[in-house]
Order: sequence, then C-alpha cells, then structure tokens
Amino acid sequence: MKLIHDFWAHKVVGCPMFILKHKLKRLKIEFREWNKYSFGNVHNGVLFKQGLLLGIQQNLETASLFVIDELPCQEKIAKEELDHALHCQYLFWKERAKMLWFKDGDHNTAFFHAMVKGRNNSSGIHRLQIDNEVIEDHILIEDHILNFYKNLYAESISNVLNISNMEDFIGTYIPDLVSSEENMILIKCLDFSEILNASFNLNGNSASSPVGFGGVLYHSCWEIIGTNVCNAVQHFLTKLDPT
Repeated sequence: MKLIHDFWAHKVVGCPMFILKHKLKRLKIEFREWNKYSFGNVHNGVLFKQGLLLGIQQNLETASLFVIDELPCQEKIAKEELDHALHCQYLFWKERAKMLWFKDGDHNTAFFHAMVKGRNNSSGIHRLQIDNEVIEDHILIEDHILNFYKNLYAESISNVLNISNMEDFIGTYIPDLVSSEENMILIKCLDFSEILNASFNLNGNSASSPVGFGGVLYHSCWEIIGTNVCNAVQHFLTKLDPT
C-alpha cells in the first residue's frame, strides 16, 4: 500500500483517461520490481523457512540443557513464519491457476467452433410445410424463404415511402420505451458515488484488465486511486455524449 500511495502521488499531465492508463501501466512495472527485490520468490521462501524450522527441531534433539529453553520459542516463531510463507505460496498458485485457466481457455477455440458448426448443421431446415404440403427439396425451400422475405421487406419499404416526414416514421415504427423523465435520468452524467458502487460491484477475482489488474485493486486501493478512476470514467462518458 505504501508503494501504491507513493507512486500514485507522481504528477502526470494529460486528459483523465490518459492519466489513469499511464499510472496503471507504470504501477505494473513498479509491482514487478517490488515483487523481484522486496517480496521475493515465494517458493524459495517456503524452502528457506522449512530448512530453518528443521534445523531448530534437530537442535532440540541434540541441544544441551543450557540452551534448550530458547529453542522452543525459536521453533514457535519459525512455524509461524513457515505458515506465512505457505500462505503466500497458496495465494500465488491460486492466482496462477486462474491465469492458466484464461490462457488455456483460448486454446479451446477450435473445439468451440466445432461445437457451433455441429449445432448449426443439426439446426438446419431440411423440410418445410407449404400450404399443407411438406417439401424436402432444398431448392424449393430456398425459393419459398427468399420470396417470403422479398415480399415482407418490399411491403415495409412501400409503407415507409408513404410517410412524409421523419417524425411520422419514428412515431409509426419506433415505439417510445422510456418517458422524457426517464430519458433525462439515463443521459445525466454519473456522479462519484455511482462510479464507486459500480467499481465495488466488480468481482475482485475477475479477469484482469489490459494493464493486468482485476477488480481487487480498485477495492483495496480506492482511497488512493478512486479520484482518478472517477475522473476518467466521467471524461470518457462526456466524449460519448453527442451534444
């Protein structure tokens, strides 16, 4: 958290979207350096703590009565440190498993395409009832379907051409699904509280963003990065506004 807090204080010039993207990309680099030089290799950490505990336990079997009083306390501390190292390793493999799942999921694309192709083959139209007669000739089936939609769209176009202005067209073919009051609510700019709620509704273990962070970053560091996130979202939505 101190690393994130100190890094996020760096000033970046640009639009809100650029600032957020730039900071997240640079933070990823900072995390890699921190993981390499400060946090360390979790697997080596487990091996080191296991060796340390084993050495203390061996000393307990051979130590003299003069030093044996200190060893149980050292053994307790070593066990706690080993538990912590094992927990870190568990979290590592938990995250790694999700990464491999997403990666290996891409390898199944050919399988999914084969399934869709097979489903499409089974859902084709092989026979059709026309005027109380069942037709199996695929050419006759194609002609009947083609003529049906030609007549349907020709009738629709004819009706549209008879409408003199766009307002009549909209009133005839595009129904009103929301009232004017509801529309004003839908197009108003989001406030910080709505963006915060949406961010915290993200699954913390969801797929990571293009810069490598999932929802857990926003949950745990909102007090640090929340302002930049809200500014970026509001700026993005402003750009979408046709007015």
